[in-house]
Amino acid sequence: MTYVILSEATIALSDLFTGLLALAGTVALVFLAIMFYRLAAALKKVKDMLDEMALPLSQTVNQLPEVVKKTDKSLGDVNAITEAAATEVPDILESVSGVSTSVGTTVETVADTATNVIDAVNSVVSTGKSAVSSLNLDGLIGIAGRVTGIVSFLRRFKKKTKKKRKRKR
Repeated sequence: MTYVILSEATIALSDLFTGLLALAGTVALVFLAIMFYRLAAALKKVKDMLDEMALPLSQTVNQLPEVVKKTDKSLGDVNAITEAAATEVPDILESVSGVSTSVGTTVETVADTATNVIDAVNSVVSTGKSAVSSLNLDGLIGIAGRVTGIVSFLRRFKKKTKKKRKRKR
């Protein structure tokens, strides 16, 4: 004997959607619970970090007025140095300009004298004559005068800078 059992099950569509909605709500509540737990743990870590940093931060904030005073003093020193440089630099540039002009003239005179000496030596070697007449003794005297002028100028410049430094102190 064989029995055949046939069964039918009918589920209303509204019941199916209600079941699915209940399942989705349960999943959402579990997800929210996990998220709130993790958020609470993260906030606890942030609070612990802030508690650890409270003392060093308050010490740093307390030191700020002293740092500002030192910075103001340093900026005042920098300002004084800048003002001193502003008054000194034009004088130095003028002195350097004078020295460079004198040095340039001296170099030209030395070059001319060297050329004259070389020409005199060449003429002695090639002709065997005396070269004393072809040497430019005026050029040698001029060089010596310019060199002593440059040395005296540099000494005066050095004395002026020493006087200015003494006045500033």
